[in-house]
Amino acid sequence: MTNTTKFCPHCGNEVQANAKFCPKCGQPLTANSQNTSDKQPTANPTDQTTSSATSTQPNPSLERAKRFSGNFFSWWLATIRQPATLQANTHRYFGITAFLLEILVAVLTVATLAHRLAYAANSTLGSLTDQQVNFGGTIFKASFFLFIFLVLGCAIYVSLAYGFRKLLDINHTETYWGFTNRFASLTNLILIFNLIVFVLCLLTSSGNFGSFNVMLLFFSPVLLILNLGYIYSIIADVTTTRLDKFYTILLAEVALSLALFILFVIAGSLLGGSIGSYLEDFEHSFY
Repeated sequence: MTNTTKFCPHCGNEVQANAKFCPKCGQPLTANSQNTSDKQPTANPTDQTTSSATSTQPNPSLERAKRFSGNFFSWWLATIRQPATLQANTHRYFGITAFLLEILVAVLTVATLAHRLAYAANSTLGSLTDQQVNFGGTIFKASFFLFIFLVLGCAIYVSLAYGFRKLLDINHTETYWGFTNRFASLTNLILIFNLIVFVLCLLTSSGNFGSFNVMLLFFSPVLLILNLGYIYSIIADVTTTRLDKFYTILLAEVALSLALFILFVIAGSLLGGSIGSYLEDFEHSFY
């Protein structure tokens, strides 16, 4: 047993170790009043372990995105090797993702080309006058318009092909998303050509218009691949038909031409008005 000197926390008077009250001032002497200032919070090992586990737990949304992108890239490579072969266990959104990537690269290419041409135009204009024209807002609006236009055009291709395949095939059971994957697997080569043109556009100087003509040549296979995919997706693997395949393709091509014509007319009317107003503003800027 050890004797411990004890003092009153209120008046400082020395008191006995087992005293409950100070004999001088009457201050209660408890273990809590003596040791409160000495107590420090102690971390709970269980809480630390739980916190550590929580901080290292992967984000489910991020993990799903990683799996989707990895599986999509594997599917895309498989369709490049064998476009006409349907890939098993394909996510239903792979096809629409492939179309959106193709459209996005095409729009970025056109926007980059427009910026190069705008820079060349401003350089020429600057040598004649002291004025510079800001084309940035116009290029952004035109790029957004082009994106919407290409998305609608892609939807027309896929929807018409799906409708005519359903009309042709008596035993048709394929869903729209499954057919979108079928169509996309036939046209995934378009992304390669779009990427080639985009890279060439980045490497080409603003004043080299001859190189721009060469880049446009790489766009020519895009329409060919798109139309071949449109036809093949309608008749591929169809054994029991309602109509003759030749007449089905003929009707499908006529319907596609009409739909695209209507789309171009609507786009032309909208774009024509915007271009007219922009040219008026451009002309007034010199006065």
